[in-house]
Amino acid sequence: MPVYRAILFSLGVAALTCCAALSADVPAASQPSGTGTTTSEADTLSDIVQLTRGFERAGEAYFSPDLQWIIFEAVPPGQQHYQMYLAHLKYQAGQISGADAPIHISPEPSRNTCGYFSPDGKSLIFASTAGKEDRREPSEGYQRSGRNYRWAFPHGMEIFRSDDWQARVQSVKPGGFVNLATHPITNNDVYDAEGAYSPDGKWLVFCSLRTTDGDVYVMHPDGSHVVQITDNPGYDGGPFFSPDGKRLVYRSDRHHNDLLQIFVADLAFDADGNITGKSAERQITHDNNVNWGPYWYADGRHIIYSTSRHGHDNYELYVMRDDGSHNNRVTFSPGADILPVFSNDGKYLMWTSKRARDNTTQIFVAHFHPPKDW
Repeated sequence: MPVYRAILFSLGVAALTCCAALSADVPAASQPSGTGTTTSEADTLSDIVQLTRGFERAGEAYFSPDLQWIIFEAVPPGQQHYQMYLAHLKYQAGQISGADAPIHISPEPSRNTCGYFSPDGKSLIFASTAGKEDRREPSEGYQRSGRNYRWAFPHGMEIFRSDDWQARVQSVKPGGFVNLATHPITNNDVYDAEGAYSPDGKWLVFCSLRTTDGDVYVMHPDGSHVVQITDNPGYDGGPFFSPDGKRLVYRSDRHHNDLLQIFVADLAFDADGNITGKSAERQITHDNNVNWGPYWYADGRHIIYSTSRHGHDNYELYVMRDDGSHNNRVTFSPGADILPVFSNDGKYLMWTSKRARDNTTQIFVAHFHPPKDW
């Protein structure tokens, strides 16, 4: 998939999303600082359920606020590019037990990524090359360039918003199709993607190549009042608002060493409550690993992320405090475990994993139990 909110891959595993150049000759992995005491998945995860099947690969899923739907991207059998899907969750005895057949919501030909629901659940966004797909651009997954692996940032990737998605999918049977890429809120023929809503629904945060090599921006959900947050050399992307809406977490290749690190920024506001930029920024991972896909826990004090500490064919999830301390390992499965997200109440963890029995990359969900020493 193009350069999406992440690197769903592992060199040698089918790529899902990327967002930066990753060297094939990165330094040896190192241990995250302040590693905690979890020793198995049973310490933090229970009732693991596979939500997607039948795709070449699927990933980067996000919950609707009411925990009734997920939005995600996946490659249909025999195809090459990621399409966008919605799936209604199934429950048994009050617990998530699976998902209905997904509804396809992006038109072909197109490449798609980074779906997200508004806090009130009435709108959703995703990035797509719908109407601007250029078959001449590099295909999804990594492209070998010299000694580096690099991913594509499609110039036609724009952010779309659908305010009537529930009404439009209501009459669509599971496994059906409806085109929700009809209302673009960016339109500048550069890569705009990796979007997410603020908790109050008044802002979107996203990554754009409109001025540099990838920076974090915010804007109103109608595409107005665009404010640049980061302006450093090197890619910054995959941003999310903290639960209180006052901070951002994102990944960065700030040091130009092909090792993504995680940053937290305090947002600056004017007297009317409008975001004007950032007031402070802190790097919270400092090691020789690729650290990416960060996401906030419900308390706003902890962050989950994926790291290459155990090798580029075995990315694992860790959760840490928002200052980078008290790292606790969450997943212990062979193959890539990446792109983690929590439900708003912190009860569920959903992530992308290559643990499926058919050896494909699919979406999984589990109950999350915070580590004892976090």
